[in-house]
Amino acid sequence: MFQPFYVEKMIDTRLIALTIFQDIVRKKQNLDVAFDTHTKLLNQEDKAFIRMLVTTTLRHLGQCDAMISKMLQKKLPTRANSVMDILRLSVCQMIFMNTAEHAAVYTAGELTKKIDFVFYTKLVNGVLRNIQRQKENLTDIINDFSLNVPTWLLDKWKHQYGKEKTNQIIAGFMSEPDTFICAKKDSAVWAEKLNGKLLPTGSIRLPKGVYIPSLEGYDAGDWWVQDIGAALVVQLFDDLKGKKVADFCAAPGGKTLALANAGANVDAFDISEKRTKRITENLKRLRLNANVFVSDANKIEGEKIYDAILLDAPCSATGTIRRHPDIYIHRTPEDIEKLSQAQKKLLHTAYRLLKDDGILVYCTCSLQKEEGEDMIESVSDLFERSPIKNENLKPYVTKSGDVRTFPQDGMDGFFMTKLTKKVSS
Repeated sequence: MFQPFYVEKMIDTRLIALTIFQDIVRKKQNLDVAFDTHTKLLNQEDKAFIRMLVTTTLRHLGQCDAMISKMLQKKLPTRANSVMDILRLSVCQMIFMNTAEHAAVYTAGELTKKIDFVFYTKLVNGVLRNIQRQKENLTDIINDFSLNVPTWLLDKWKHQYGKEKTNQIIAGFMSEPDTFICAKKDSAVWAEKLNGKLLPTGSIRLPKGVYIPSLEGYDAGDWWVQDIGAALVVQLFDDLKGKKVADFCAAPGGKTLALANAGANVDAFDISEKRTKRITENLKRLRLNANVFVSDANKIEGEKIYDAILLDAPCSATGTIRRHPDIYIHRTPEDIEKLSQAQKKLLHTAYRLLKDDGILVYCTCSLQKEEGEDMIESVSDLFERSPIKNENLKPYVTKSGDVRTFPQDGMDGFFMTKLTKKVSS
């Protein structure tokens, strides 16, 4: 049926995928942390397959569970959680990844034996065979992406955006994200060199499946990786040359690079030593200068220091679910409330540190209006909206004068706005 070496590799890669998946779902670990922990010694091909399997299953988790539930007479006991997770990964391969059905069924059975649940092998085989045979009767589930969204989040989006737009948002999260880069200069030249597509916003979309560190210009520091939505944020500022600018919550650093590349004198702050180290490494690779501090921006002393501040506030990150589908599992309504308090505190800090004629660009990679439009309204005594002049942003400007991007736009979902400090007379 299969060559022995190939079988062993199939089982081993799926076992690693299962381990990562369980770290995320059962132990509530972050996707990137779990993935990096278990794939350090693997080649790029195996890493790519494992990440694709885990992220695709997370995106379709509610649908996979609904199909499995239809085939089970009763719910599996807690002690058989690993068996349930094997079924989830296997159903995802069969239905959403176009894996040969016989291969998905066979590897599921072998994986069940591998983790010492041989008693459940027949059940696993039966569930998958039934889904295979009854696929035509499962189309309602296969086509219903809303099954993957937690009820509280689904209800919130429907209330804030309406049913039709919510369906568009959910559908936008179902595909693999594109990879975008920003060039230091000569964007059209780099788009041609890398076989990418130069977008009207200045970002370059790379072909699918590229390995970033191997591309021309990476080691030389001619460009950096940044989602098109995140790349729009710095474009809200006007001329930054020679301006003293603070970048709050700066990691992973793409916006710091863009600010420095625009000629600003940048102070970048982040509380994570590990993540600030990455900013410093990227600045060195791109031969750009910024002052990087491992510090909470709220602890900066003084007032009226900066000409401009970029506040990429800590948020629920619901706009990045396509890239981080574990957010569906990890995020709670309580998180939104807690993060909103942190955002407001940082806005008050920004007010203190801005010069009287200073500009604040506030953004979150969140679709939640509590972290966007509503948050800005709550500090209307401190700031007023400033007109957005950059033509690249016009397609995304809302009636209130903010910028909103959505996953159906082919990018992460962002809220961003340009604010002027109000000065009391």
